[in-house]
Amino acid sequence: MNILKRILAFFYPPRCILCGRAVRVNEDFLCADCASKPAVCVCRFFALHVRRQDYTLECRAPMRYREPFRTTLWRFKFRDETSLAEPLAKRMALVLDTGRTYDCIVPVPVSRERLRERGYNQSALLAKALSEQTGVAYRELLEKTRHNRTQHRLSAKERAENVRGAYRAEAANGLRVLLVDDIVTTGATARECAKTLYRAGAADVGCICCAIVEEGQVSTQ
Repeated sequence: MNILKRILAFFYPPRCILCGRAVRVNEDFLCADCASKPAVCVCRFFALHVRRQDYTLECRAPMRYREPFRTTLWRFKFRDETSLAEPLAKRMALVLDTGRTYDCIVPVPVSRERLRERGYNQSALLAKALSEQTGVAYRELLEKTRHNRTQHRLSAKERAENVRGAYRAEAANGLRVLLVDDIVTTGATARECAKTLYRAGAADVGCICCAIVEEGQVSTQ
């Protein structure tokens, strides 16, 4: 380790992505205690009705959206700590449904305004890392067509209205799609993206994210 790295490590010690402690971590950004614990799958299911067809969207995550993991996601999403994409994607890969096959991995898109503001789409970074780890092709099938309000201060009903009609998709005829987002809160964004993909001809849509807000839990993302 050179002098610069030693100085940076002193002022900005690595933190475990799960427990948040500033301790020695492995290549997956996990401390010894967290590395020894198995990943637990957190799931939520959302009913969809698209063109007279009923679907169930399953959203999976390796974590619940609560502290200290919430701070890790905040650093990743708002503090430009993009290096966390790979270890976060590794945690996500641990809870993938091995009974399902996907043709492509598709990130939830952000608007051009949001991309300019933040400099990156955190969901795209996760999707690319997950694609590399699983060998499933990365595709940007979805596009956000308008810049809307951020979701975190809106009610569940307002969130659904805020994203309604905000996405469009390329032709997805017969594709089995794994949708990737960072956090699933009320499921409004994931549901709208899944509906858009089904309208574009997708055969199946599943969802994977870093963390899920459980029903009844207050989100402050």
